[in-house]
Amino acid sequence: MLTAEFVRLGVPRDYGEVYEGLRLAFEVKLRNWEQGKMSVWDVDGEVFVGSDRSPRRVYLGRARSLTPLEINSNVEVPTRVYLDLRHGDLETIEGLRDGGKPRFEVKLSILLTICLQQPPKCEGCRWVGIGPCGPSQYLYLTRYAVNVMDLKSNSSIIEVDRDTWLDILSKLGFKHVRVIEVPAITDMTNEHVKAAIEHLDRAWELMSANYEEALNAARKALEELKSYARDLGFVDDKNNIDFAKVYGADPKSSLAEALNDIFRGLWVLTNVGSHAGRSRLIKRADVEFVITTIYMLMKSMQENMKI
Repeated sequence: MLTAEFVRLGVPRDYGEVYEGLRLAFEVKLRNWEQGKMSVWDVDGEVFVGSDRSPRRVYLGRARSLTPLEINSNVEVPTRVYLDLRHGDLETIEGLRDGGKPRFEVKLSILLTICLQQPPKCEGCRWVGIGPCGPSQYLYLTRYAVNVMDLKSNSSIIEVDRDTWLDILSKLGFKHVRVIEVPAITDMTNEHVKAAIEHLDRAWELMSANYEEALNAARKALEELKSYARDLGFVDDKNNIDFAKVYGADPKSSLAEALNDIFRGLWVLTNVGSHAGRSRLIKRADVEFVITTIYMLMKSMQENMKI
């Protein structure tokens, strides 16, 4: 009765629209295969994502379009459905993609009316008669479910090539993101190291929803890092981390002072109460900086303490 064909994936700015949030635009073509004119009043749909690297399939949310359409018999009309995202959703996509190609599935739910002598046959349709619309014709209403099909895969799997996806990320504001590879901390025989990693993992999870709680989790990671150094005898007589001893440097060297300043700075940044009202102004970039720096400092200290 009605089919939906995928055209391309983009963002609102590709269509001259100004939108400040994170929003994807699925451009599709709807085709009316019936004899009568079809009026489309509302379109929304469930969106799922996977990738060519993972068998997982994750629900992202509902895409919507409120643009009414008139589709003549045997004619296809382009339209767009928009999906609003959070930073956490993009992280989910990137985690599934793992450097590969994202794969989307979109199942549309379309509210439509059509003027015919009898309602068309379609699986799952429940037609409601509204009233006469012409000689021996009646106006029928239904909500019709249809998968968006991709001709490239000849299926409902919409695979987006890597270059297109990276361009979309750029337009969403991730143009200047760079991936820094940090060797994972694998030697976690010490309970304080394990706890620190758990707190940092929790901080990453909280970052998309609650910056203050993310910083609190990061502070706990610093506390565990300090306990880890104490277990190995790398603290001074004031029970502070002895960075000169950790890095085999002179206690009065600029290296020891700089590392001590970094730790003290992170300690202050993770103390939400010390921000004097600034906590509501904390940006995602601030939290990313703190969490990443703590992890890299921990990795550096661990390697040097082994020496």
